[in-house]
Amino acid sequence: MLNDDELDDLLTAKPSERERVKTEHELIHKTASHPVRRQLIREIGAFGATKAELLERTELDGKVFKYHTEFLINGEFLNIMEDKYFLSDKGLELLANI
Repeated sequence: MLNDDELDDLLTAKPSERERVKTEHELIHKTASHPVRRQLIREIGAFGATKAELLERTELDGKVFKYHTEFLINGEFLNIMEDKYFLSDKGLELLANI
């Protein structure tokens, strides 16, 4: 049985570098393999786009748009500045590869 110190260490341990890289690759694959996310990344492009522009270009439902943009933001592929969506460095790298 684990004592309290061992349990605390187990719960607060950071993933190994290998686990971190694997998780990162899985996230990139999950992002790049989804057609709506690829479409959003292409439409935002290198210069960014507003929500209204993206909704018009993609013809996505508002809920679907929100779900996928939040996924991209949480995955650090996308940023919002002054009501405009921009790709992060990670998002720009993905754009170059899709």
